[in-house]
Amino acid sequence: MANEKIAFSYEQLVFLYRVASHLATAKDQNRALSSVLDWMTRDCQWRRGVITLMSQDGSEVQAFLTSKDVPAHKSDRMRYRQGEGVTGQVFVSGEPIYVPDLSRESKFLDRSGLRANIELSQNSFFCVPIKYQDTIIGTISADKQRRMIAEPERETAFLHAVGSLLAPFVQRRRLEEQLEIFQRARRPGGAFERIIGKSNAVLEVQKMLARVAAANTTVLLTGETGTGKGVAAEVIHALSPRAGQPMVEINCGAIPENLIESELFGHEKGAFTGAVQQRVGVIERAGSGTVFLDEIGELNPAIQNRLLRVLQKKEFERIGGSRTMHCQARVIAATNRNLEELVEKNLFRADLFYRLNVFPIRMPSLRERGKADIMLLTDHFVQFFAREMNKEIIRLDTPAIDMLTAYHWPGNVRELENVIERAVLLVDDNVIHGHHLPPSLQMQRYAEEQEPQDQFQAMVQNYESELICDALKDTGGNQTKAARQLGMTNRIIQYKIKKYNIDYKRFR
Repeated sequence: MANEKIAFSYEQLVFLYRVASHLATAKDQNRALSSVLDWMTRDCQWRRGVITLMSQDGSEVQAFLTSKDVPAHKSDRMRYRQGEGVTGQVFVSGEPIYVPDLSRESKFLDRSGLRANIELSQNSFFCVPIKYQDTIIGTISADKQRRMIAEPERETAFLHAVGSLLAPFVQRRRLEEQLEIFQRARRPGGAFERIIGKSNAVLEVQKMLARVAAANTTVLLTGETGTGKGVAAEVIHALSPRAGQPMVEINCGAIPENLIESELFGHEKGAFTGAVQQRVGVIERAGSGTVFLDEIGELNPAIQNRLLRVLQKKEFERIGGSRTMHCQARVIAATNRNLEELVEKNLFRADLFYRLNVFPIRMPSLRERGKADIMLLTDHFVQFFAREMNKEIIRLDTPAIDMLTAYHWPGNVRELENVIERAVLLVDDNVIHGHHLPPSLQMQRYAEEQEPQDQFQAMVQNYESELICDALKDTGGNQTKAARQLGMTNRIIQYKIKKYNIDYKRFR
């Protein structure tokens, strides 16, 4: 829109100057934008003002702030995908839309139900994009009584000018907020201390967690079992504005099917046999905190349907209850199953999947993260379990390191944690040796070198290799001295070194 061709009134120019001056020095985004909407209501006769901002994945816009005449629980329903309703159409096209008569516009959804008790024919609706450079980052919309609109083009241009002032402020605060969260999380004692690793895969996950933490966006964590999806959910909660509120977790696959509905939504006394008292469900207990739904792919279709309503309308009832309750919690879900395949097989609702998959984060497997991350995690777990068991462990020997870094880790970080706990328990001195590791890791060392053999023989070979490596380490790689220390001839130690593919030069 060519705003320069529109002559604003003196009052409008004063208003725009006030907004520009206010945003130039404002620090708090919520307070700053809320002030703008309040001024629009008080000074410009706009009503039901709403600022929507683009979701983190760019798929939809959702209400970020509303004027004081919009109840908070109703603003939660204002979510629009590309092209959906008037707001969604503005989001796609980037062009303002003016609806002269709300009663005659079929695309006007009134998803919040704000206008249920007003005469629609007496009201007009304006919606304009909030555009930063060439990217649409949100919309600003409001109503105005038709009798108060003398020049619709000027009113549209005015609202567009307000959006143009909001855009750089919103973008700057978003970037600053993400950077602040990321830097705070990486400090000693910060939330990222729980996500151990320095690989690019881990760094990318950390960036994604920092990016989504401050939003109310639903997050879907995917990845193999044991990759740390639960830890990631806790980090999101810890970095979010909801950190002071409860985080309530439920494993959807660990609770019997006949009890999961009650666990999620609660029940009233007498709702079913055995319901001797009222029970508050997970969603209600979380309040305005976070609900973490682990193994979401295990939910049956009936529960999926009820959960969809929670995500769409933020509403639910306890089992046996008639009072509609409002969900204020943020939902984070996790699964190790491929939900898209389940959707294709009609085992998971497509509409629920799309609601959950607003901001997907894939947790990398341990084998993707590389040897450096494996050893960082190993050192962490060694120190942790050594403290727990009151032991002093100074190092892992070379064969143990080789086995840990060569293994494919199907159980990921959780399996590594269990392996190290077992090793620390078995240690008698202050060194973890290869024979302290489980047989599965010891067999792995020779899997590519020899024909399949029994487990006992593999463990014997591993132990021999350990002894030779320790002797070479003690003698600085001198084979003659190492042979003497072990009580064997030079010929035998050379044969063993070749057989076990030991690089004696690395000990020099």
